[in-house]
Amino acid sequence: MEPLARLLPELIRLSNGQPEVLSAACCAAWALSVGDATLRASRAVALTDRTLTVAVQDARWKRQLEVLAPQILFRLNGLLRQPLVTRIHIIVDRKFVAAENRRPAPAALPPVTLPTELVESASVIRDEALRAQFLRLAAACFARDRLAEGS
Repeated sequence: MEPLARLLPELIRLSNGQPEVLSAACCAAWALSVGDATLRASRAVALTDRTLTVAVQDARWKRQLEVLAPQILFRLNGLLRQPLVTRIHIIVDRKFVAAENRRPAPAALPPVTLPTELVESASVIRDEALRAQFLRLAAACFARDRLAEGS
C-alpha cells in the first residue's frame, strides 16, 4: 500500500477538488492510517464537509476510535499532505463493515491503451515512480469501465 500512500496527494492535486475523488482519497488514507485489527472493525464511508464518516462494528469500537480519533486524524492528514479532514464522525454499522470485509479482492483487469492526452498530461508528475503508479491506476480505471460497459 505504500505506493498508494505516495500517490494520494498527487491524485488530490489533479482532481481539482472533485468531491468523489477527495472522498475516495480520504477513505483510502483511513485504511492506511489504522492497523489491521482496526481496519477489520471499521471502514471509512465518505467525506462530507471535511468530516470523514467511519462505520464500526460495535459500540466498543466506537468508544475506542473516538479516543484515538485525534491521532488517526493527524496520521490521515499527514498521508494526504493537507488537512482535508477536520473531524472523524464514527457510527455503528455492523452490516456495512461486514459487507466491506466480505468484498472480494479485485479481479485482474485486461490491459488497455491509455489516451495520448492522458499520458502527456501525466508528464507533469516529476517523480517517475509516482507517474508510473498514476498511469497504472488510470489504466485500471479505464479497464474497469470497459468491463462495466461489456456486462
